[in-house]
Amino acid sequence: MSGRSWLEERTNMGIKLGLENCEGILSRLGNPQSSFPSIHVAGTNGKGSLCAQLSAASSANGLKTGLFTSPHLVTVEERIRIDGVPIEPQQFDQALSKVMVASEENPSISPTYFETTFLVAMVIFRDLGVERAIIETGMGGRMDATILVEADMAILTTISMDHSEYLGDTITEIASEKVAIHRPGNPFIAIKPEELELQRLIEDRVGDDLSWAIMPDELSIWESYSVITSKVRDYFGWKKDYFDCIWPGRSPGFGSSWFNEVDLKFSAAHNPESMKNDIRETEDVDVILIAMIEKDEVYETMRVLSEEVSKRLKPPKIIITEIKSGRKPSLPPEILTEIIHSVSPILLTIIPITDLTSALEESFRLAAQEGGRIMVAGSIYLLGEIISKVVSDRGLDLRKVMTIH
Repeated sequence: MSGRSWLEERTNMGIKLGLENCEGILSRLGNPQSSFPSIHVAGTNGKGSLCAQLSAASSANGLKTGLFTSPHLVTVEERIRIDGVPIEPQQFDQALSKVMVASEENPSISPTYFETTFLVAMVIFRDLGVERAIIETGMGGRMDATILVEADMAILTTISMDHSEYLGDTITEIASEKVAIHRPGNPFIAIKPEELELQRLIEDRVGDDLSWAIMPDELSIWESYSVITSKVRDYFGWKKDYFDCIWPGRSPGFGSSWFNEVDLKFSAAHNPESMKNDIRETEDVDVILIAMIEKDEVYETMRVLSEEVSKRLKPPKIIITEIKSGRKPSLPPEILTEIIHSVSPILLTIIPITDLTSALEESFRLAAQEGGRIMVAGSIYLLGEIISKVVSDRGLDLRKVMTIH
């Protein structure tokens, strides 16, 4: 069986929190995660954006930098970047072969898809001589495979209700899972939450290693992460500011040059917190194109969307579509329409269009009648399908499109 076929089989294993699989395989591989220091990042929202900026900062200061993030938008190689550039397919395949062989030793170990990509990243980072790794958690922290890296700094972004089916039914349970990436004796930077209960929990768990990051209200979410990157730069003695960087599908301006007739903004808002933030930062949008996969927070996310746009004198039109590439089924447009109407039955124009190409065309048509401003939001897989379509239609170099700095 080829390595790619074996990897594809992993998708049927779903999500499995726990460390046994990766501990066993990493040991057989010679513990590659111990070959380089890591910065470990957890949180509900903003992990990837911050990791992209930290990768740029590390590279700007002369360190060969590996970046591991998930999920990917178009190709699996995006999960593993060296100095901002996705690795080559052959590099991925070589490392994947090593992971597969190690997993098949007696007794065999069957890692999940996420665990496999993490293991591949560790092998690549070791083999290519990475000097600093930036590691984004997959989910939670305490029982996430990424906690096995040798991290000399941990960072916590925001905490809100997300993946509650895996991490806990309360905000404090979820926070406890994420704060667990703290390694005693090493610095821990955290965005200071508004909830006093969460502040106390983090202070109790982290102690003197804690440094709060206060995010300025006057900056966008993307810009505000400079507060954290500055703290990291000061701690490690890095002299240079980070390179300009982009985070495909999430950072401002990505894809803005693709269509002359519209101003396209991508958003990966898929939970209540990120939806509220991104809607508020996009006050003049004319059309919102959205799709969501099945998850516990869908109702609350759509409720936030409905409430935020209903406040406007001229609410945007909402087009709801479906995606085909998600790890969970896409929610039918009719169901999302019902949820929105249950909150705002009169004010909003909602158009369900199952086919993504048709939904895009209608979004462009409607936006052209107004100010030409479109926001694509919801599942990250929707962003990936649109990016893939644009790259294919225009003959773009996907690797260049996905290079972040």
